[in-house]
Amino acid sequence: MDGRRVADSGWRRSGSTLVREVSFRDFDAAIALVEELGSAAEDHFRRPDMCIVDFNRVRLRIANPHHAGITEAEMRLKRKVDAVLDAS
Repeated sequence: MDGRRVADSGWRRSGSTLVREVSFRDFDAAIALVEELGSAAEDHFRRPDMCIVDFNRVRLRIANPHHAGITEAEMRLKRKVDAVLDAS
């Protein structure tokens, strides 16, 4: 990514889900994040839910698909997402 991130909400908990929103200057940068995170999470046991909101904001959600709350698997994915965002 090319540094077009303009805002980041940081992580928050919503029940047993971790949620983070990241805003970009344009749609292309939002799509680039979704593609990069998809590739980065491919070798992971968990994958983030990703939704483009409006045209430039990406909402990320990490939840346990077995409804067992936040476990180490979700925290590993959170760290991987953070690393991708920190590198952008």
